[in-house]
Amino acid sequence: MIRSFCTARNAHAAVRKTRTAGRRKGQTKASVPGIAAQPPPQSQMAHDWIGPADPSSNLRPIKFRVPAGESAAEERLRQLRADTQKWNQEFWSNHNQQFNKEKADFIRSWLEKEDFKSVHTDGSKRMPPAEDMSEFYRTFLTEHQHGQLQYQREWYKRNLYIIYLSFRVKMSQLVLKVSMRR
Repeated sequence: MIRSFCTARNAHAAVRKTRTAGRRKGQTKASVPGIAAQPPPQSQMAHDWIGPADPSSNLRPIKFRVPAGESAAEERLRQLRADTQKWNQEFWSNHNQQFNKEKADFIRSWLEKEDFKSVHTDGSKRMPPAEDMSEFYRTFLTEHQHGQLQYQREWYKRNLYIIYLSFRVKMSQLVLKVSMRR
């Protein structure tokens, strides 16, 4: 697991390099090439930076670079990407928190119904059988289906608009590049 920020381009290589086998003797994660303890200021970044997974949402935050001479369209695209990331983070944090709470309540009620203690005699945690857990998962998904559908619709809208803006930005960059050659 990456515990520090790395560039999007080097994320895969950084994961390999942070594994114990990939480090030289005495080398720490922070000293592995491609990994920094903190990302540089946005104005000095050459690429977007990806951080470690957030414990509540399981999403990896992204620090978006701000290029010098950023056009209005590029700024709008970057802001939309950042807003979408924040929206995703909030949704999945709330969803996962709700799921964990309802799962804990289900397990607690199952233990009370079955008149079990929460641990086995060997000290391991007692869990409901797979059939009961699958019933909980089915019920949870059914109860939250409307919210998931709303999330998916909004996610598609946002991502299609990001794709549209990305296309416009790339086309304007291409036109600028071609016009500068003349």
